[in-house]
Amino acid sequence: MFAKSMLRQRHGLGRPALLVSSLAVLLLLACSDGSSAGGPDAAGKLGFRLKTTDGRTLGPRDFPGQVVVVDFWATWCGPCRLQAQILEPVVRDLKGRGVQFLAADMGEPEGVVRSYLQQNPFPYPVLLDLDSKISDDLGITALPTLMVLDKNGGLRYLQAGLADGTTIKRIIQQAGI
Repeated sequence: MFAKSMLRQRHGLGRPALLVSSLAVLLLLACSDGSSAGGPDAAGKLGFRLKTTDGRTLGPRDFPGQVVVVDFWATWCGPCRLQAQILEPVVRDLKGRGVQFLAADMGEPEGVVRSYLQQNPFPYPVLLDLDSKISDDLGITALPTLMVLDKNGGLRYLQAGLADGTTIKRIIQQAGI
């Protein structure tokens, strides 16, 4: 109680501000701690294919012999925007080296995603998991979540939270480039 009253006196923070800041810190910690997504059954569900924003149907299995990186995201997700910015130089650095990047929007209408992409284009295909079925099947419950499959289609990495460029490159190299 003393700490709360001192905080209020020092910084003018009331109960709502404390609640909001506490929730924000918990959210950031939950997204950045690298907690696992998926479960033991996730590996059996990697053959998914989804419609893309340009009308094709694609999935990891469409890129045999390549390492595939799938970034699960949503337009409303602030950390997802940061992850996309982190991925840009990684994509550029690994171009032509046997890595395919995909973005999988989770649970949003196609029009919302298209509008977002007009202002924020991605340099790789964007898949539409309109009903979140694929994300649910893989056990993805937090965004962003990064998935990396090796050249044989095996699951090498499936983690929620932000990953830095160095870590992403290391995981991709371990997956076989």
